[in-house]
Amino acid sequence: NVNGKVLLYADKVTQAIQEAMDETNRRRSIQLAYNEEQGITPETIVKGVSDIAEFLSLESPTVPKSKRRRGRKDVEGMAPGELDRLIIELEEEMFAAAEELRFEYAAKLRDEIKELRRELVAAASMPASA
Repeated sequence: NVNGKVLLYADKVTQAIQEAMDETNRRRSIQLAYNEEQGITPETIVKGVSDIAEFLSLESPTVPKSKRRRGRKDVEGMAPGELDRLIIELEEEMFAAAEELRFEYAAKLRDEIKELRRELVAAASMPASA
């Protein structure tokens, strides 16, 4: 972020927090000195919404077809056991994405898992059809 603003919430400043802030300030001063020596003016990158959407897309070619999100209609017709298996599969994929430092994708999967769990709870609370 070109403004370099961070909010830290804590009840007290511990030694670890102070050390982290000191290290951040040390690195910031080095970066500012380098930028000044090189005549660099930091600028925020500008990306179009389509670029971001493509980056976050579950349809990304890096995602195997077996792992891609099913359509809403497919999920609505799933048995609870199938939904459980899908949730487990997506959780595994989410953890793998986080290990690969693909945090935006992992967060998208997390949100999808939350929605699927809500659907699972709703399905479980509905009376069985005869």
